[in-house]
Amino acid sequence: MNRAKIASSLCVVVKLGQRIADHPGLWMAILLGAGLKTVILLTNSITFDADEAILALMARHILQGDWPLFFYGQSYMGALDAYLIAVAFLVGGQTVLMARLVQVALYLGVLVTTYMLTDRFSRNRTASTIAALLMAIPPVLFSLYTTSTLGDYVEILLINNLLFWIGWDILSGRKQSMSWWLLAGILAGLGWWSMALVVVSVVPLLTIGLWHFRKDMPWGRVGVLALGFVVGALPWIIGTLQRGAGATISDLSGAWFSVSGVDGAQGIGFRLLSLTLFNIPALFGLRPSWSVDWIVLPVGIIIAMLYLFVLWQAAQRVLVRGENVEVSSRLMLLSLLLGWLSLLLLFIFSPFGGDPTGRYLLPLYPLLAILVGDWLCRVRRSMGRTSRRWSKIIPIASLVVCLGYNLWGNVRSMLENPPGLTKQFDPISQIPHDHDQELIAFLDFIDADRGYSNTWVTFRFAFLTQERIIFSPRLPYKADMSYTYGDDRYPPYSQVVDEAEKVVYVTSNHPELDEEIGRRLGNLGVIFQENRIGPYTVFYDLSRCISPDDLGPFGKVTGRAIHSE
Repeated sequence: MNRAKIASSLCVVVKLGQRIADHPGLWMAILLGAGLKTVILLTNSITFDADEAILALMARHILQGDWPLFFYGQSYMGALDAYLIAVAFLVGGQTVLMARLVQVALYLGVLVTTYMLTDRFSRNRTASTIAALLMAIPPVLFSLYTTSTLGDYVEILLINNLLFWIGWDILSGRKQSMSWWLLAGILAGLGWWSMALVVVSVVPLLTIGLWHFRKDMPWGRVGVLALGFVVGALPWIIGTLQRGAGATISDLSGAWFSVSGVDGAQGIGFRLLSLTLFNIPALFGLRPSWSVDWIVLPVGIIIAMLYLFVLWQAAQRVLVRGENVEVSSRLMLLSLLLGWLSLLLLFIFSPFGGDPTGRYLLPLYPLLAILVGDWLCRVRRSMGRTSRRWSKIIPIASLVVCLGYNLWGNVRSMLENPPGLTKQFDPISQIPHDHDQELIAFLDFIDADRGYSNTWVTFRFAFLTQERIIFSPRLPYKADMSYTYGDDRYPPYSQVVDEAEKVVYVTSNHPELDEEIGRRLGNLGVIFQENRIGPYTVFYDLSRCISPDDLGPFGKVTGRAIHSE
């Protein structure tokens, strides 16, 4: 029996070794990608902000018996990421690191599936390796959002890749079983609940599928596909029924997203400008998502021109008819380009296009990596007919320049810490961690665990203190002191603070607000003390309990007060 077990184990090791030997480029990419993530995590280069803290808090509440369906405070972006983090918390404890390891695991899944898609598309291991390497050492935007969570972004990247994989095989006839149609539907529904960015795969595959089966529509399989979608989207359906279709559609359409009051044709022009000047440069790595500081601009422009040329060449190839083998490479290429087109149109014609960070374009990067890997191999084959030497040098040099440029963008961001890698575009919201423990110690010293602050402070410290210190996010954080009640994402915190007999006020990076709070407290005859701790200002020992409503608005107020319901 022991010999049989040893022999079986040896067989597994041999098979694993064979797989590694068959795909050395993939394993090299996995090691590089995991290595870069490890360095980012070990150097504490990413600030733990409120968005990430909310998901971690949702995961904690899930373990306590809650069942959230959407990101707190809104009716879109499903809670899938929070449930995955909850599982990680069960395994490794409720820490920031465990939440980020979930993102890293999902990211590695995206890397592997991008390799698989490229291999299916180009039928070339070199092209697959190039695509995987571009995923392993990506632009800083991609590194940030696949390490620190802001929702279901990495889940959507993985779901899109899986849908392309299954969809291509269904259209080619490789996968005819009903179970594959069901799985595709479930993934599409799950993606729809998670985030509308699933359109990157769903719209192209549905469009091509309708054309492909136009003469003989397999209605039975289509019914199974629809059933799977309903199953996958069930949390979204339940949430919509609970909150009302109006709320879900309003949030999903981005009606809450303010774009400087610009609407109509002018709004479209504004979003086109945002796409050209901010989002595409962030996607290509010309700048970090939180800054307009260009990264080695001359080299970045050359790389951006290369990416645009690859996209243009891909569009040219779609127009050239070729022989159909299984699902033709032309149809696969068309699906990748339609993915680009679908997301760009969604960006331009929806209010979300006002976001300057580039995060909404994240699903386009794996598709770009596939196209670049395939194109470089085509260049290599084409040049090999005339010059074998240059056919090797030019593609390799192009890849090395792209990877080196991406790597420098990541290293540069890690070295410039603060802010490091941050999701905050506005510097006033960039709050380093250097004084967090000092603030917690001070609040413990003065025996204060309830108070009012802004959204970036509230949720961060709620998680860091195991919800021992609770703030109500009823103070503004923007430079103009405007405030939206949408910042009050978890009303139970405000309810707890409103019932407290002793409160403090904590602000961050806002001297003008500090001065105004001090003046208004004085006008109300409230005696208080003030202490500055790094970026934080604490107003404490108030002679009587005062709420932000008593102080009055500091600037423009939008939205509807949730805490008063």
